[in-house]
Amino acid sequence: RPPRTTEPTHHRKRTMNLTIGRKLRRAIRNRLNRKASDMPSTIVIWAGRSALDGVPIMVVVSNITRRSENVKTGDMVQVAIMRQDMSPQAAWLAGQDGAVCPEACAHRSKQRGGDGTCYVNKARLESTWKAAMRYLKRYGALMADGSYQINPSHLPARLFEGADIRLGMEGDPSAVPLYVWRWLLDGAKKHTGYTANWRDLGPEWAALFMASATNPFTARKAELSGWRVFAGSNSDAMDADYEAMGMQACAADSHGLRCDQCFKCDGTERGSKRPNQFVKFHGAVAAKVRRDVNKVAA
Repeated sequence: RPPRTTEPTHHRKRTMNLTIGRKLRRAIRNRLNRKASDMPSTIVIWAGRSALDGVPIMVVVSNITRRSENVKTGDMVQVAIMRQDMSPQAAWLAGQDGAVCPEACAHRSKQRGGDGTCYVNKARLESTWKAAMRYLKRYGALMADGSYQINPSHLPARLFEGADIRLGMEGDPSAVPLYVWRWLLDGAKKHTGYTANWRDLGPEWAALFMASATNPFTARKAELSGWRVFAGSNSDAMDADYEAMGMQACAADSHGLRCDQCFKCDGTERGSKRPNQFVKFHGAVAAKVRRDVNKVAA
């Protein structure tokens, strides 16, 4: 008789995650009272005017019917903030990303005076934006100016109970009313979220989101303002500066973990004294910036 073999732990974990994902998505489908064949892959939970510049935007939730293929975050429900009138890619290229990205974000488009180092691949969001607009045109209220409005009340409460949620796959959460995020997270298992607009937001926002910082000075300022911090690092030297401040390297860099294996980036609500985090610049443009800075310093 052949010897019994034990399945590797990482295979068992992957299978377990798949099972949990299927159960969660089945529960969401049941709450929506939908058949599997009629289940939308993308929904819009809120649409209205941006708190940043008044342009019509929407909160888009995707990966409801299928696993997320994002290798960095893992299988999380993905949430994006997008303009209604143009896709993220079109808005980025035209310098019209201000509806979803505040002036405080150093990574905003170059056309708006930013560094153009946003880690989000805007081109990959085209199909999600199109699916969101189809949903909005079907279920939203058409306004006189041609934009749409919709509120979470059109959906069942605690829709994402038990889910792991990534707030801000695209866009800054500060463009949207706080009650929308509280509605979305009601019953959720865990989440991650970040805002570059922390200077203009109160402690109720700090409870749910990390303050995005771009250097040790702004990281310390955010910390002194009561925020937990997630900072980008453009060089090995800046890594050392952050470590000297007592900050931890993102587990993706230090241990190769995904976001759905960590969840340290969830604001102060689960403990305000937990270490602040920093991550090496990533994404095509930002990673090149880091390489260039390190090269000059060598």
